Amino acid sequence: MPWTSTGSVAVVVAQQFNPSAVTQLWLMNRGVVRAEEFVEGGDLFTGMIVQVRTTRFQLLLLQEQLQFVPLVPPEEQQAVLKERLGTLIDGLSYTPYKALGLNFTWQLAPAHRDVKRLTRELFRVPDSPLHREFGDDGVWYGGYLSKDFAGFRLKLDIKPVTLPSPTGEHRLQFAFNFHCDLEGAESGRRIHERLSQWDQVRAESEHILDTVEPRQT
Repeated sequence: MPWTSTGSVAVVVAQQFNPSAVTQLWLMNRGVVRAEEFVEGGDLFTGMIVQVRTTRFQLLLLQEQLQFVPLVPPEEQQAVLKERLGTLIDGLSYTPYKALGLNFTWQLAPAHRDVKRLTRELFRVPDSPLHREFGDDGVWYGGYLSKDFAGFRLKLDIKPVTLPSPTGEHRLQFAFNFHCDLEGAESGRRIHERLSQWDQVRAESEHILDTVEPRQT
C-alpha cells in the first residue's frame, strides 16, 4: 500500500480555555474518560496544560486550543469524537469557541515512480516565470489547494518530506485541514454537528488521495 496515515486530529480553538478546571476526576464524572481507560504515566494536569492519554484517545488542552486524537480504528473514530469530545465540549459550555478543524495527514511513497518526479508532474508549470527560476534537476515541488466542502473550508498542503535516519525515505505528504469558523451562543451545537461529519470529510480526503495514486494497489 503506497499510502501511510500519519495522524488524524480534531482541533478546537477558543478565545480562552481554563485548563485548571479540568482534572482527572472532572473527566470521569462527566463521562469523558472511564477510570479503566487511563494509561499509566500518560497524564499531566497543570493550570496551563492538560495532557491525557487513554486507550481510546489522546487529549491535549492548552489555554487557546484543544487537540483530540482518536486512537481507535477509522470506522470507530466518529463515534468516539461524538461521545467523548462532544461530552467535553458540553462540559466546557462557558468557553467562547472560535473555530474547529478536522485534520488528516497522509504520506505517499509512490509505487512506480520517485517522489521528485511525482512533484514535478503534479506542480511544475513550465511557462511560469517563478518556475523558470526552479527548473533544474535538483528542484522539488509542492502545493497548496483550497475549496469549500460540506460547510467546511478544505485547506490541503502538499509537500515532500524525508523520514528520519536510518531510512531517510522520501515521501510526499498530504495534510488536510477541514476548517469551520465558530461564533455566538450556538458554537457548541455547531461543533456537535461538525463532529458528525468526521466520516464524510475523511472520505473526501481519501477520494482526493485516490486521484493521485489509488490507496489499494
